[in-house]
Amino acid sequence: MAGEDISRIEFLLNEHFVKTEKQLSEIKQEVRVMKNDIEHLKRDVGFLHDWNLWLLMAAVTLLALPQIVAGIKALFGAFAEGISLVMKAFRKEEKV
Repeated sequence: MAGEDISRIEFLLNEHFVKTEKQLSEIKQEVRVMKNDIEHLKRDVGFLHDWNLWLLMAAVTLLALPQIVAGIKALFGAFAEGISLVMKAFRKEEKV
């Protein structure tokens, strides 16, 4: 009877350890899946961050574009006016 009890206890302990090992294996698998999900989320957040920066730069460019164009026009206008003044000066010298 005592031998049967020991055998029964050994069987129950063995069964318990098998269940525990199976549960640990399942938990390890879930942890791996969660780690992969976290890596994907990190990449997605990085991608969104990049897009936000691009959109911000595009918005700033569009808002500043009229002033940039006006500045370039003024620069070319001043350059053209300077050239025309120099040309007028040379023309006056030729007439004299």
